[in-house]
Amino acid sequence: MKKTGKIIAIIVVLALVAGGVFLFAGGRKNTAYREEIARTQDISTYYTFSGNLSTKDSQIVTSTAKTTVKECLFSEGDAVKKNDIILKFSNGGTARAPMDGTLSNLYVEEGDEVTMGQQLLRVADYSNPQIVFNVDEYDRPALSVGQAADVTVLSTGKMLTGTITRIAQEATVSGDLAYYEVTMTVPQDGTLAMGLSCEIRVLYQSVKNVTTVSIDAIQYDSDGKPFVYCYDRKDDIVQQRVALGINNGSIVEIVDGIRTGEAVLIPVKNTMEMPMMHY
Repeated sequence: MKKTGKIIAIIVVLALVAGGVFLFAGGRKNTAYREEIARTQDISTYYTFSGNLSTKDSQIVTSTAKTTVKECLFSEGDAVKKNDIILKFSNGGTARAPMDGTLSNLYVEEGDEVTMGQQLLRVADYSNPQIVFNVDEYDRPALSVGQAADVTVLSTGKMLTGTITRIAQEATVSGDLAYYEVTMTVPQDGTLAMGLSCEIRVLYQSVKNVTTVSIDAIQYDSDGKPFVYCYDRKDDIVQQRVALGINNGSIVEIVDGIRTGEAVLIPVKNTMEMPMMHY
């Protein structure tokens, strides 16, 4: 039975070492640590918003008299030019395209009787889709007309670059917050359907070639000051004060205290203490 106990102990130790987890009885007794090497990386942070693709402009044509549709010269989905004749009526009248674009909707068919004011057709401009979204009063100062932003179509993963073209001067108040309507245009490549959900990311902060560690490596003392665990010259585990820069939720910039290439130790959470074994 003694041999079995020793074999089990050896297997446990080997498994921990192979997984990159080490047990130390230094500053934190029986605490497991995972070693990480500080790396040089770029970090960017963003404001994130959501919205849907929509047409930049559309117009509906209505009937000006009671009459009957004699002929339809275009079908839904056709490209039209301003003043193209779309419909001819029995009374000699016509319905024309009010703008360049796509005949998105044709509400009547040949032989239909129409009344004054009835909707006949709709022409939409799909060449320059836009996204309209709301930003609150705290994020509003970060945006400006002409500013570029990353746009991701959520259903397809397609990535685009949009441009902010309008920011409302007056807010809509909801509860305790004021919201401003923002309009952004995106380039049409022939695949963008109106209504698709999009994520908009506007750059907030960015740094390049800085020393970084995982955000899990950062600890805080009783005064709220940040530090990391690392080795001293005697290979003992010590607390090293650090100055922090920006973070993206995964990695954090180390302004001072640790250099690229140095090792930091990350406490492994929820690690069970290993019982003492007697043989």
